[in-house]
Amino acid sequence: MKSKYSYGQKADRAMRTWIEIARAFSTIRAKENEFIESKGLTIQQFGVMEALYHMGGLTVGELTKLVLSTPGNMTVVIKNLKEKGLIETKHPETDRRVTVASITEEGGGIISEIFPDHAKNMEGYFECLSDEEQDTLSAIIRKLRKANRKGG
Repeated sequence: MKSKYSYGQKADRAMRTWIEIARAFSTIRAKENEFIESKGLTIQQFGVMEALYHMGGLTVGELTKLVLSTPGNMTVVIKNLKEKGLIETKHPETDRRVTVASITEEGGGIISEIFPDHAKNMEGYFECLSDEEQDTLSAIIRKLRKANRKGG
């Protein structure tokens, strides 16, 4: 259905592009949410565990940025993962204000079991694109992100 409104050729194109990006993200995110939740985790919990598994101990601030969360939500995610025994937190002697999270042996076992299937899922979501198209898309989205960072 064609809209009867136009906001100019460039604006219309930009809005159509944004809608396609958002729809693709939503479609893939919904599939991955279903997979992750079938493993007893939320997507945010999975993101935290994956980051800690692959990168080692990280501060709560670092995790918040890495998994694109908010400080309030991250507090809840960390609390829930600690209660499940999947991560632990410590305050370094050098700065007691900082909280460093790390994955437990149990958490590492879970993520090492889930992650290969997650990686295969990701491969499958993008199999409709050639390697070159994936590289191009990645470069274009990176360019878009960098051009629109805070502070320009």
